[in-house]
Amino acid sequence: MRSAVIGAGLLVGGLAGLCGSALLAEGMRVAGREITVTDDGMGSAALVVDGAVLHENGVIYMDDAPQVVDGVTVLTGAAGAGGNACNAAPVVLALPESGPPEFWGPVESCAYFTPRVDGGRIVFAADALPGTPGETWVWTPGAGFAPGPAVGFASNGGWEGFDSLAGAHPVDALALIPVLDRLQAGLGAEFPDYARLIGGIGAGNLTSEGYLGSACDKPTCDTDWAILYLHRETQGVFAIWQTYDDASPQIWPVDRSLWPPEALALVDWSTP
Repeated sequence: MRSAVIGAGLLVGGLAGLCGSALLAEGMRVAGREITVTDDGMGSAALVVDGAVLHENGVIYMDDAPQVVDGVTVLTGAAGAGGNACNAAPVVLALPESGPPEFWGPVESCAYFTPRVDGGRIVFAADALPGTPGETWVWTPGAGFAPGPAVGFASNGGWEGFDSLAGAHPVDALALIPVLDRLQAGLGAEFPDYARLIGGIGAGNLTSEGYLGSACDKPTCDTDWAILYLHRETQGVFAIWQTYDDASPQIWPVDRSLWPPEALALVDWSTP
């Protein structure tokens, strides 16, 4: 049985960029340097340091919180062509005490990365999905970016971790072992498509009866999306998803009697 979903875009929304904020046109001063990101309003941005353009691209985002890596002050950020086809990719602006500023990146990737300082380097990591390792890039002063090791998806814990899903992306819900096992067994050959969609741009949170999360494929968010619902009391797992090739959304489990009231409300069961 296939049924229409009420509010297919429920909870789906763009995640913030890799950086906490973009530098404003009036700029800021970091490590004695004047740094500005300009936008011409016509799809072109420029990173300007002490009056010199270091990088131009469709969009440029720079974190306004500098960090020190192996004695070098740096700003992390992201840059790219803009639009929905590809996420902006990691960049680093290094501001050594002596010598000119150094700009590194963007790396060649469309993944969504989160940066963290790890000793004398910065590691940019993308989330892993079931069956799809997470991509990493490592930046070090003087050497720039290098591909890092792929990180496999790690499931751990059971329903005792349910409360940790407050405000969590649905990929975090798949990390609960019983949830992942149930979906893999129930969806069978459909699971890879579902896992790809639920690992896209999205959000989730606890509800009065359980957990509700949704995500979508960034370039085609209106037609390629997925919803995950978990019911706390019965430990039930419920999935809804649609791809461009589907005439209507798919649901699992198909037996309506298994769906708790809060989950039932996500689907228009009158549509065959």
